[in-house]
Amino acid sequence: MATFKTIVKNKRADGYYKVYIRVTQGKTSSLIPTDKLIAEKHIKKGEITHQGVLIETAVKIKGYIEKLVHEDTEGMTASEIKEFLTSGRKAISFSDYCRTYYERIYNNGRDGSAKNYKYAINRLQEFSEKKNLLFSDITSNLIMRWIESMKDSKKKKSSYPKAIKAMFASGQREYNDYDRNKILIPNNPFKSIIIPCEDLPETRAITIGDIKAYFKTDISSLTPPKGSWTTRAERAKDVCMLVFCLAGINTADLYDLKKDCLKENWLLCYHRKKTRNRRKDKAYTEITVPEIIRPVFKKYMGGAKEGYLFSFNRFYSTSDGFNQCINLGIEDVCKLANIERISSYVFRHSWATIAANNLGASIGTVGLALVHQSSDPVTSRYIKKDFSVINKINKKVLKKVFG
Repeated sequence: MATFKTIVKNKRADGYYKVYIRVTQGKTSSLIPTDKLIAEKHIKKGEITHQGVLIETAVKIKGYIEKLVHEDTEGMTASEIKEFLTSGRKAISFSDYCRTYYERIYNNGRDGSAKNYKYAINRLQEFSEKKNLLFSDITSNLIMRWIESMKDSKKKKSSYPKAIKAMFASGQREYNDYDRNKILIPNNPFKSIIIPCEDLPETRAITIGDIKAYFKTDISSLTPPKGSWTTRAERAKDVCMLVFCLAGINTADLYDLKKDCLKENWLLCYHRKKTRNRRKDKAYTEITVPEIIRPVFKKYMGGAKEGYLFSFNRFYSTSDGFNQCINLGIEDVCKLANIERISSYVFRHSWATIAANNLGASIGTVGLALVHQSSDPVTSRYIKKDFSVINKINKKVLKKVFG
C-alpha cells in the first residue's frame, strides 16, 4: 500500500513554501500539490508544524487511502497512483473485464474462442505475476516482453496477444465516451506493437495405408472396463469412422448433433459448431450418410439424451471431454496397429488430402465439404451452394480407401 506525507518544497520569492502531499510506492515517489502555503516560521527541521495545514492535508490523505483500499495498486508506480487519485478515474480491472468478455463469448456458443481468450488472460497474468491486472497495467513494454517469452511457440505467440488486443479494444469501446471526451482507458499499448504471425502447422494427414491399418486393427484383446459396454478403443474406431466418412466432421459436431439433423433418406444437415455464430450462413452444411457407417449411427443413437442424435453426451459432460477420451482410445488402437500416434483431427486432414491430391478435388470443393468460409465471400453470396458435390467427392474418397 502506498504511503503519504505532507511536505514543503522550495521557498518562493515571497518567502512562503508550497505544501505538497508526497505519495510513495516502493522505490518511487510523486508529489500531489495542494492549495496551501506556509511561512518559514511554521517549519522546524524540515517538518511542518502548522496544525491547521496538517489537519486539512490529513483529511485529504484519509480520502486517498480509502480510495486505494478498494483498488489493486500492486505494481503501480507512485506517479500512476497520483494520476489515479487526481484524475477522478476509477482503476478498471482488465482481468475482470476479460472474464466477462470470454463468458459472453462462451454463452454465445463460441466455446473454442472463449477458451482461447481465457487462456490468453491467464497466461498474461502469470507472466506479469499479478492476479488482477488493471487496464493501466497493459503497457507496450509488458506486451512486447510477453510476446518475446513465447517466441518459440507456433501458435500462442500470435493467438494470445491477438486475444488480449481484442479484449482491450472492446474495453476501450465500452468504457470510453469519445463524444463527451470521457476517457477512462487512455492508454493504447498495441499502437506500436506488431503481433507475430502464427507458424503454419504441419499437415496432419496420414497415408491411405495407415488409415486402412487403423480401421482393420484387431482390438478384441481389449476388455471394457466395469460398467461399460464398449472399450474406449472401440468407441475411438467408431468415431473416427464417422469423422472420416462424413467428410471430416468434427467430434464437437458429432457430440452436438440433434435428432432433427437427420432427415429422410439419411440426409444429415447441421451447422458447424465452431463457426455457426460467426458466419451469416450459420456454417450450414449437409451430407448423405454413406451406407458403410449407418450401422455405427444406429449403434450410438440408442440411449441418447432427449433431443440429441447420439448418446455421446450421456457419457461425457462436454465435447472437449468426449474428444479427449476418443483420442485416448485412438492411442490404444495405434499401439496395437504399430502406427504413429494420431488424433481424431488427423482423419479430417486425411479426408481433405485424399480428396485433393488423390482425386483432384478443387480447393473450393474441399473447403465446402469441411464447412470452411469461402475465400471469396462476396461472390459466394451470389451462388446457391450445391451440397451434392460433397456426396460425389466423399463417395470417391471412401471407394479409394475402403474399395
